[in-house]
Amino acid sequence: MTPGGSRTSVPAVEEDAWVELDRGFQELLRADFVEEFGFRFGVRPEDYPAIREPAPSVTWDLAPLYDAFGESAQPLAQLVCDVLRECTEYWESVVAHDWVHPSVLYRPHRVVDVTDLDGWDVTLIPNGDYTTFVAKDLSFGVFGHPWERSLCFFGEPAVHASQRLNDDLLTRVLRRDGRPEVS
Repeated sequence: MTPGGSRTSVPAVEEDAWVELDRGFQELLRADFVEEFGFRFGVRPEDYPAIREPAPSVTWDLAPLYDAFGESAQPLAQLVCDVLRECTEYWESVVAHDWVHPSVLYRPHRVVDVTDLDGWDVTLIPNGDYTTFVAKDLSFGVFGHPWERSLCFFGEPAVHASQRLNDDLLTRVLRRDGRPEVS
């Protein structure tokens, strides 16, 4: 049972890094995410953040990277990939929600170098769409907001991995545990 209270089971995964899900199952998983984190669309600053950022979480400002997005997109996508790989066992997958396209299962251990993954520049970073990767039990994940230009790592394993693997790519924290960072 998910923390949101719904029962979900994930079908067997395939050999690819991306595995498309049945439409009905996608809708169930999206509804669980929306219920648990209160996801809402919003393009104005008064609408930020787009989810209830749980404790623990750390939300990073991506604005400095957007100024040089071409050269910083790949390291950022690699960080997301590495964090997800560190949070999962080899056989595990996470759910990747795209609010415009079908949700899929993403198998992080199938990807070591993010440039080997088709579509890394669109799916792993908030590049016009929200980026959502979440454990099937909703215990950890990554949420990217394209208009706020932010990336939130939530849940103990994702927060710990992101801080350990960051290597000074992300430099400005916007919020911790959903509360604004005091400078």
